[in-house]
This record gives sequence, structure tokens and C-alpha cells, in this order.
Amino acid sequence: MSDLSPVNLPPSARRRGLTKGQKAAVIVRLLITGGADPGIRSLPAEQQKQLVRDMSSLRFVDRETLAQTVAEFASELDSIGLHFPRDVDRILTLMDGSLSLEVVEALLADFGGAVGSLGQAAWAEVANLDTGILAAMMQDESDEVCAIMLSKLPPAKAALLLGTLPQDRCDGIAVAFGRTEDVSPEAVSMIGNALGRQSGARKPPAFDTAAVARVGDILNAATSGIRRALLDRLDESDPDFAVRVRAEIFSFENIPDRIDPRDVPRVLRGVDAAVVTQALAGAPPDLAPVVEFILGSISSRLADQMREDMAEGGKVATDAAEEAMSAIVSEIRRLEEEGELTLNAPDS
Repeated sequence: MSDLSPVNLPPSARRRGLTKGQKAAVIVRLLITGGADPGIRSLPAEQQKQLVRDMSSLRFVDRETLAQTVAEFASELDSIGLHFPRDVDRILTLMDGSLSLEVVEALLADFGGAVGSLGQAAWAEVANLDTGILAAMMQDESDEVCAIMLSKLPPAKAALLLGTLPQDRCDGIAVAFGRTEDVSPEAVSMIGNALGRQSGARKPPAFDTAAVARVGDILNAATSGIRRALLDRLDESDPDFAVRVRAEIFSFENIPDRIDPRDVPRVLRGVDAAVVTQALAGAPPDLAPVVEFILGSISSRLADQMREDMAEGGKVATDAAEEAMSAIVSEIRRLEEEGELTLNAPDS
């Protein structure tokens, strides 16, 4: 055992009494050692500094003193029936959802705007949430709170979020924007803080993307036969989910529905001519409308040349045709990601 062990200290050092601040430091040290967060950050800066000073004044604490300190702390806890925060901002946070915006603003004015910029970090956290999570959060909020939330989001994300809401809810939120003109910064900060806690209380998802997106990604990479078979089964077992999965999928058969004919020449320029010919010649009979759409979207001279090449090339193996069709789809995806073309919204 080390010579610095508490049991080897002189009795006077082992039995010395602790100040109230040192006892608090002992409890905080125990909590941190046990992996708990004692919430030191919420203390005023001067109290945090004093806590560090008290910790630094403690070198060794014997087991008897430690046990007495813990017992005293436990006794103090047992004697407390109810604890109320000392700061107005924390009381308002505790009352979140129970007070109207007008009352919150009035209280903040009476107490000199105690909240300050509490919600700034929370708003940044809210802005990074997925639109699906934001939409779920908005279901239980008033139109005014939703209008404030949309105002704090990037415009593109706010527009996307509005597109997921029912029309009557969108109308109510639009009207509520006019009632948020005079909302104080403190009230907005409080709302951000409340929404941030609400999002933090949600259990983290097991996957980074929604189930619809995951299935869509898999089916985008699957062969047309597998894709159709799985979608047919989804249509039978869960039609609503099947509709949403179809919206995530873009495959060769979707070209006529989601590509503007004027964009087809640009797509074909990015794919080797021999690959295009293989894709068109090897497309199965049920994809004949797709082949005709592509040929009808380019010049007559080029279309005639492609038809000749398709006739001369003979039969194309299924695997080669699938690979060639995937190459055309990949080029469309690349152009879309780079902003050079826009896919039309899928039919429901």
C-alpha cells in the first residue's frame, strides 16, 4: 500500500472536519467517479470556481469522514420534500407548455428578461433534426409555436417540412405567422430550449435513415425482377408503405414518368453509345414504352441510327442489359445530384 494512502496519514489529518464547501466537493467527486453528471455547468461561474478551490484543498479523506459526509448528504436529501429552481428561466422551463406565450413574455419583462440567449444552442440542434422528427414534434404544438419553429429553420428545410403537413394545418400556421411579429427574443429562446429538450428526450434511432429510404436504396440497386416482385408483395401486405417506397425508387422503368424529354439527350451524352444500345436492345417487352420514350426524345436521325445498331447487335444477355440500364440510371442520378436536371415528382 502506498505511503500516501489515507490509512497511513496522521490521525489529525484523517479526522479533520470538513467545511460545507469541502463536503459538497466530496459528494461531487463521488458522483463524477460513479459516472453521474452533477449538473455543475448550471451553477453560477463563481460557485463553479469555488467548487474547484474546495476540491484542490482536499488531499485525502479517510473512510470514516467520507461515510459521515455521505450519510449527512443522504439525510439532507431525505428531509427535502420538494425543490424549486431559484432562477426564473428555470422555473419557466419547468412550466414549459403550461403557460401561454403572452404570460411568458410578461414574466420575462417583469424579471428583466432573465432567459437571455438560452435557446440559441437549442435552436441550432433543432435545425439539424430530420424533417420527419420535426413534423412529429409539430403535431402537439400550437400554430404559433410551429410558425416560430419554421422561422428559425433554414428556408429550404422549412418549405420541405410544410410540404409534409396537411393543408388545413399549413393554413393555420400561415395565419399564425402574423401573430408572431411581436414575440420577444426571450420567448423564442424559451421555445427553442423546450424543443431542444424534447428532441433530446427522444431515443436515438437504430438506423440513420428511415425504413422507406433504406428499402428504396436496396431496390434501386436490385434487378428489375427482384424489385417488381418485392413491390408486388408490399402492395398486397402494406399498400401505404409500398406507395412511399415507390416514391423513393428511381429505376429504368421510371424514366418516362420522371424525366423531362428535353433532358434525355443530356443523359445519353454521359453514357457510352454502345451501353445505351445494349440497354435499349436488351430491355424486356414490358419496358418497350421506356425504350420508345427515350428514342422519341432524341433527334430522328440519332433514333434511326440506334434502331439499326439494336437490330444488328442481336440478342443481349439479361445481365448485360441490366448493367446497361443501371448505367443510364446512374447517369441520371449523377446529373440530379449535381443540379443539372430535376426529377419529376412520382405519381401516387
